[in-house]
Amino acid sequence: MRVLKQKRMYEGQRDMLYNQTFNLDQVAFASEGIKDAQQTMTALKSANKELKGMMKTVKIQDIDSLQDEMMDMMDISNEIQESLGRSYSVPDDIDEDDLMGELDALEADMGQETESEGVPSYLQPDIEPEELNLPSAPSGHAGRVNNQVPPKYLSSVGHIITP
Repeated sequence: MRVLKQKRMYEGQRDMLYNQTFNLDQVAFASEGIKDAQQTMTALKSANKELKGMMKTVKIQDIDSLQDEMMDMMDISNEIQESLGRSYSVPDDIDEDDLMGELDALEADMGQETESEGVPSYLQPDIEPEELNLPSAPSGHAGRVNNQVPPKYLSSVGHIITP
């Protein structure tokens, strides 16, 4: 019985120690949290001070005028691109319906060509080389050509000098 009482007493002491350790861990965690909060607050104060100093040098009017200048330059750039992109061969009074009609007619012609011959002419193979009227390739050996450069056109190190 005495052993059981001792066991309960030891278990009670153990539970108290666990609770004390848990409480100490909670206090340490809270202390670390407060230290982190202090460091964060210090960093925020420093950043706030720096931003205030920077904001004194930046003026919203300057930013607005800079944005307006950039917008004007972009408009000028677009006008230049439009001017350079104009086509000289296409008149301004082209009717879209006429163009679409011409495209439909071309497609119909291509469809008939495909139906009648099976393969459109632009997809048919090219003319065979023997059907072409080309001169025959030279045969034999060519004579030796003198590729010597006259000495008056050579520098002292052997490079060619142009007159």
